[in-house]
Amino acid sequence: MIRTLIFGAIAGYVGKKLYDQGKLTEFKNDLTARYNQAKADIATQRADEPTSSTVPATTAAPVSPTVS
Repeated sequence: MIRTLIFGAIAGYVGKKLYDQGKLTEFKNDLTARYNQAKADIATQRADEPTSSTVPATTAAPVSPTVS
């Protein structure tokens, strides 16, 4: 437990330093740009897929609730 507290304090200190230097903002902007690009790529892939009624739908067996 003491190790966890010490590690948390060190992580908080380093995180505060990075935040104050503005490096976390760069990371957030990069992460947001990558997410939006991936989202756009998936949207174009879905738009390009042909819609076919011959593709079988997967059906799962209904799950009945158990009473204890």
